[in-house]
Amino acid sequence: MKRGTRRATHLHRHQQHSIAGLVMLAYGREALSVTELLKLGVKHEALTDRGWLHAGLADLATSYGVPGRAEPVAARDLIDRLADAPVVISVTEQFPDDGRKGGHLVIARGYEDGTDPDFLIRDPSAWGQSHARVPLSRLSASYTGRAITFAPLTAGRTSS
Repeated sequence: MKRGTRRATHLHRHQQHSIAGLVMLAYGREALSVTELLKLGVKHEALTDRGWLHAGLADLATSYGVPGRAEPVAARDLIDRLADAPVVISVTEQFPDDGRKGGHLVIARGYEDGTDPDFLIRDPSAWGQSHARVPLSRLSASYTGRAITFAPLTAGRTSS
């Protein structure tokens, strides 16, 4: 069973500026250019030397008409959140199960039910180009429990 499938992407630290643009597109908003997003991130102190701040990305999306919120969300609870909107999640690149958590943002765009549900993701990193899904058990191993959630997409809205 597929639920909550939305077009989105996962992005590496240097590519995270595209997260805001992809979420904006899903909500029918015009995406800002990479340069515009970077300038806004620096101006609003959402982009730091260590990368994007979750609250800063949420505030940036909100300022462009896509209400977002940085908040803790348990891995199992992501399924319910995906029924209405994409969710940006903080994971470790390639979803290792070696104890490392976070440092990389991805957009979860849906899931497929099962005993170990597969999360549907977009990830422009080299690894992500050939991996569009990850099981909950693997996601949980590198997920920090921190996410950026968004208001539900309008009923009947198709994502681009």
